Amino acid sequence: MSLPNFTLVALFCLSNWSAAQEWSRFRGPNGTGEGKISGLLNEITSIDYRWVANIDGVGHSSPVIWGNKIFLTATDDGTQKGTERKVLCFNAENGDLLWEWSDPVEEHNLHKFNNFASSTPTIDKDRIYAVWGSGTKTQAIALSHSGGLIWRKEWPGFTSDHGHGSSPILVDGVLVFHTDSKDDYKSYVIGLNPADGEIIWDLERVTPSTDKKHLTAYNTPVTVPVDGIETIVALQSNDGWKGINPADGSVVWTSPGGYDFRSVGSIANGDGYLFASFGSGGGGKQGTMLKVENGKAKVLYSLGIKDGLSYVPTPLIHNDLLFLWADGGILTCRDLETGAQIYKERIGGNYFSSPVIGDGKIICASLDGDLVMVSATKDFEVIGRSRLESGVHATPAIANGCLFIRTDTHLTCVCGDK
Repeated sequence: MSLPNFTLVALFCLSNWSAAQEWSRFRGPNGTGEGKISGLLNEITSIDYRWVANIDGVGHSSPVIWGNKIFLTATDDGTQKGTERKVLCFNAENGDLLWEWSDPVEEHNLHKFNNFASSTPTIDKDRIYAVWGSGTKTQAIALSHSGGLIWRKEWPGFTSDHGHGSSPILVDGVLVFHTDSKDDYKSYVIGLNPADGEIIWDLERVTPSTDKKHLTAYNTPVTVPVDGIETIVALQSNDGWKGINPADGSVVWTSPGGYDFRSVGSIANGDGYLFASFGSGGGGKQGTMLKVENGKAKVLYSLGIKDGLSYVPTPLIHNDLLFLWADGGILTCRDLETGAQIYKERIGGNYFSSPVIGDGKIICASLDGDLVMVSATKDFEVIGRSRLESGVHATPAIANGCLFIRTDTHLTCVCGDK
């Protein structure tokens, strides 16, 4: 018996979703920003959307995907006057809202561009985990995939210049995040049991008394292998870099701090290379490339204010290249090993979203809603510009052969050719 064409198409799509590729944390697998997609159009209009869903609330957190579900956070108000924070769950196949979980949020100091839904959740097959600031405390929660609260934990003493921004990660069965207290001149990296939220370890990072200010960190950790252990890479301006054993919180390797500016964009990583930028006032001013080998971190080179550094957008490491997508719309490509500049070109626009890579394209979206695609090679080429329905603060996600873009008002799905 032959099947109608639309039935064959439906079965083909379902088979692709059942063989799902998860995007389970900020910037996807180990924070690399790379996802699997093919046949993605260079320029996209509304007729190319698979679906568009309205988001009830605002937020800068990125979507995360597990199987056929998408999760993100939102708040009821984009200013310091918000009273509620939510976790939303959508059907990744059609954009239907499946459930939402809400909780009161206590006001605390925020940068004018920040809000109470900036931290991206992380997920595994059992639970969704969110970490955020509320008043003068850090909160961590775990929800079931059906939206039920499993546990909640709190730590007092959270204070920062601009509110909470870092996102949690999962490493070898440990939920890891960091929190700050600028008033106490210290921060912590914390490892929890994801099943019940109990502390497995915590690591204090103290700002030297000689430093004039504790510079709050807003970046999200990544991992790098050392002797078969995926060491957690945590970075704080005053205290520097630490490679942490996820089993017990012991420090495996270090690299000095003493940076003059805060770390906002997250850590770029690939093949043992680690890069981060530091800055203020909308611009990157310091940058460091590390290479971790034989359990030690070596500084390969440093970059400065004239080198095209990003401040909020996280850089990309791809095919022996370092890509810096600066907040003011300038894209710089450098040799990964030496830092030598290959090109520095103006894209245009202003950006808080971090670029991702899929289908050989660097993809980034601006505060004005321009979606730009650039060749992910050492040859500069803008291969597509598209207009979205509103501006973008969040970083896109790639999973199940599709690109998921959170704009300021909607969640949009655009698929490749599978």
